[in-house]
Amino acid sequence: MPYHNTWTLLFAAWTVCYLDRSVTGPVVSWMIANGSPMLGAVDQPHSLGGLIGSMFFAGYMLTQFPAGYLGDRFGRKTLVVISTLWAGVATTLSGASRSLSFFVGTRVLTGLGEGAYYSNDRALVAEHTPPQKVGTGMGVVFVGLSVGMTAATMASPWLIDAASGLMGERAWALPFLLFGPLTVLVGLALRRWLPRGRGSGEYAGAFLRLALVSVVLLAAIMGFYQLSVSRGLGPLWQGAFILASALLLTVAIFARAGRTSSAVLRDRSLWLMYVSAVPILFTLWFFGFWALLVVSESSGLGLTAAAAYAALFGAAGALGYPLGGVLCDRFPGTRGRKRLYFLCCTAVALLVLLMVPVTGSGGLAPLAVLLFSIGVLFAAMQTVHMTLTSDLSPPEMRGQAFGMWNLVAEVGAVISPLVCGWLRDLTGEWAPAMLLTAALLTASAALVMMVPKAVR
Repeated sequence: MPYHNTWTLLFAAWTVCYLDRSVTGPVVSWMIANGSPMLGAVDQPHSLGGLIGSMFFAGYMLTQFPAGYLGDRFGRKTLVVISTLWAGVATTLSGASRSLSFFVGTRVLTGLGEGAYYSNDRALVAEHTPPQKVGTGMGVVFVGLSVGMTAATMASPWLIDAASGLMGERAWALPFLLFGPLTVLVGLALRRWLPRGRGSGEYAGAFLRLALVSVVLLAAIMGFYQLSVSRGLGPLWQGAFILASALLLTVAIFARAGRTSSAVLRDRSLWLMYVSAVPILFTLWFFGFWALLVVSESSGLGLTAAAAYAALFGAAGALGYPLGGVLCDRFPGTRGRKRLYFLCCTAVALLVLLMVPVTGSGGLAPLAVLLFSIGVLFAAMQTVHMTLTSDLSPPEMRGQAFGMWNLVAEVGAVISPLVCGWLRDLTGEWAPAMLLTAALLTASAALVMMVPKAVR
């Protein structure tokens, strides 16, 4: 199969996967704005809403490395197909939730399944693309992220409003019930047309091992969650408790895999890439989860009207991800790509700082320009970062390397919705969250400049 066809299929999978994960932000925003009984009467609604978003990523981060290992063994296509089908089923179950605990559990379950996708998708792109076009391929495929995030941000408020007359206070469930089956259809298309590549291609064995790991992790995460609820902890402490438990589980995973995976677990250059990716995911999910409320609260617009502006961050990725790939292909080598990342990352940090006065003024036009500009440069810098990680990874262990990248980076995704929501509740404004985001991006740029190793 021509590599362009592989790109197209993986693009479609990224689109539906990001529909499934990005829908949580608009749904939670609607719950907060409409006083949904699902959230109950709470003093810190933004913190609780952020905790719900963070729980998805608690599950998502924990299957990153095991899934990369399974992909290297059973085949990257095998894990991509399983992940996509799993996400579709779990997303549909999210729409059937009748309690907050069940809703949180289905979001964790969705995260555990989707966690198997990223590491194997990145490895598939590298495996089936000519070496001189890998950067472009990484960027083009990742445009699906932008399409999915944009569609979820724009469509979810409209779908909920349309369903309100028929479904009442459960109108929030409609996006899950529509997006989930669509994801299943894409998973079946991947099974039919995606090229097999390396690995045994044994679906039953791969699914069984991933399911066994996920059952244990789901029980552990939800156990810690219920314990934190029973102790009466606030959302911020609940999140800290869940993150600590996730990190402990991660250490246990490393202890089992450390010897066979030392090339990606003990490499200093790769660890600099892993840690510097934390601010990338923090930034992505500050905007991906809260942009709708940031626009709505700073401008006075309703959620449906604000969605068109909030979606600009995600839509900009359709330009930014391929742009980053093209720039990578034109600036080969560690030195050139490090400098490219530094320039893009510091530019994004400065633009995020500019959002503080702009959101305070309530002007929609400058806010729209900033959201789009941040989205373009952010997507480009993310592609540069992933391409540099691929360069530094052993080819036969790229699945595990990208699994580690996303596992460590997901710490940013876990804390971002919760911490930014908590800062909003604490101060009554979004400026502190923006200042924190800009500071983290600056640290990321500095860490990447410390990478010493030449490209493999």
